[in-house]
Amino acid sequence: MAAHEDKAIRVRDVMSRLVFTVSPSDTAQSVARLMEEAGVGALPVEAPGVGTILGIVTDRDILTSVVAQGLSTSTAVFEFMTVSAESCEEDDSILLAAQKMHDYKIRRLVVVDEKKRAAGIVSLGDITRASPELGGLVLGGISRQASQSPPLEGVS
Repeated sequence: MAAHEDKAIRVRDVMSRLVFTVSPSDTAQSVARLMEEAGVGALPVEAPGVGTILGIVTDRDILTSVVAQGLSTSTAVFEFMTVSAESCEEDDSILLAAQKMHDYKIRRLVVVDEKKRAAGIVSLGDITRASPELGGLVLGGISRQASQSPPLEGVS
């Protein structure tokens, strides 16, 4: 391992420690309330009694897949969550986490421990606070992808 790799900032140094996970059978409304109370925009979805991470649900998922579609607030998480969310490990460098965010055009990764259980979440904001330049590169990659999307119908 090169000397500069030894000094690399690790995901564990910048991530938010996870306090809450949700079950696939939880409702959109209960998840939204938990997000509001915890002050977070994403929660890992965990297999009850097992601890394995099945995916992630974001505030945007609730807006675009439940509210915008006119679904009931009692819609179960498994109906709109992102299955098999991208993840990283606590010992990964923030460069590796940033690369995944850039490649997958996402702003958050679930951080897993050695048993593949949720240990936290690392966000683009966490990376940007540690390395503004790296965060800017990721955001630039995400923004370029969004600007290449076709315009919405009826919007000029």
